[in-house]
Amino acid sequence: MQLPSFRRLLLTAASASALVVVFAQSALADPRDFQLQNNSAVDIASVYVSSSDMNSWGDDVMGRDILSAGNVVNLTFSGFDAATCNYDIKVLGTGGQEGYLYKVDLCSVTTVTFS
Repeated sequence: MQLPSFRRLLLTAASASALVVVFAQSALADPRDFQLQNNSAVDIASVYVSSSDMNSWGDDVMGRDILSAGNVVNLTFSGFDAATCNYDIKVLGTGGQEGYLYKVDLCSVTTVTFS
């Protein structure tokens, strides 16, 4: 009889540990993290996200990745002003094309779409 109780205890402990990991990850997510949906016919090579009150774009948040037409990428924030929700987004296509979105409230939007 003790063996089934031990298994049940072990299973309960493993389940509890998994829940802690899930809750910890969601607690650390920045409310400004978003999905970038590329609904255009252009592959996106660079994405710049800057607070709407700034005059510069900063670093490319895509790094070396390319967002192909019709695909989605998750973009996460780190090192940005926690008090700001409104951001401007600039994308550059692989052929030099440019696209802009201004004053996007990233605290309330989870998907940003370029068409």
